[in-house]
Amino acid sequence: MRIDIVADDSIGRQARTYAEYRLFAALSQVADTTRVRSASLVLRRARSGRDGDAIVGTVIVALDDGGVARLTASGAHPYAAINRAVERLRHAWKHDSACRDMIASD
Repeated sequence: MRIDIVADDSIGRQARTYAEYRLFAALSQVADTTRVRSASLVLRRARSGRDGDAIVGTVIVALDDGGVARLTASGAHPYAAINRAVERLRHAWKHDSACRDMIASD
């Protein structure tokens, strides 16, 4: 399983490392990682006026069978966006049967 963190230079190295750790830890707990080809967390500054200076985090999980799960969350700063995106991944696994069936352990 490959983990990628994508962000512009305004997101520090420490936040990127934290994002990698959180994403890997969450996937290890909710998914059969042998079926996960790659997972990425894309962090960007929000463009809409509604979110102001918020950070948007998008998690994309690609499976070996071609399935893809995509979840988005925002936060006031990078760590909040990371935490919310990872928690949405966990929540989707627990409460969304389509997502759970796609990434669940066998």
